[in-house]
Amino acid sequence: MDLPIIDNTAAYIDVCNKAGLPINKVPKKGDKIELAYEMAMKEYNPHLYQNITQPDPSELPADVLLRYNAGNLWIEDVAPLERAGFTGSAANMKKQIEEGRRIIEEQKLAEMKARNDARDEANRNKPKGFTPKKNIDYNSPEAVRARATWGITGEPIY
Repeated sequence: MDLPIIDNTAAYIDVCNKAGLPINKVPKKGDKIELAYEMAMKEYNPHLYQNITQPDPSELPADVLLRYNAGNLWIEDVAPLERAGFTGSAANMKKQIEEGRRIIEEQKLAEMKARNDARDEANRNKPKGFTPKKNIDYNSPEAVRARATWGITGEPIY
């Protein structure tokens, strides 16, 4: 069985055009890549950079390598992946992190909308005008004491 050969030429030309760099030969693993081309690949097509450089997983810290092999990476693993040359994997993680944040924001927004709708519905159904409490004993000891404290006699004031 023949393995397919990955041709990065079109992707490399696309990166060079986007970055405004002259098109030169496609680098291979072990070739020295000029800084401008390296930065352009990392920015415009991190998967291309990872495919060209073919980074060594043993360059990763042991805990990150363990999670990388298991496919259970953490948010904190983005920086070590980028430092080791796994820019494509790091780019995928950044997209997943951003998607997760977007989903969380949408959920928070839906919760706020539900609370606001419930408050608005309660305000719409609230009785209009002054509605005194029912079953108030105006002759209770507390009410009499309060009227005496406030100087309310019940007599008309002219």
